[in-house]
Amino acid sequence: MDDKKEKLLTELKKYEDKVLQLKKDCAEFKAGGSRYGDEYGEIQIKVYADMIDSIKSEIKRLERKT
Repeated sequence: MDDKKEKLLTELKKYEDKVLQLKKDCAEFKAGGSRYGDEYGEIQIKVYADMIDSIKSEIKRLERKT
């Protein structure tokens, strides 16, 4: 079970880093005036945020079992 939790934590870190990069990229899109890029970036951020929430929920569920 610890192995699964470690994998989830690794995945969580990867997705959190990705969201930070996407937010930085979106700021650049806004500065450049790219509406398509801005909307696409916001959608990606929402998708990754949902994935992060799912992983956090799974980690909490695993912690309750131990």
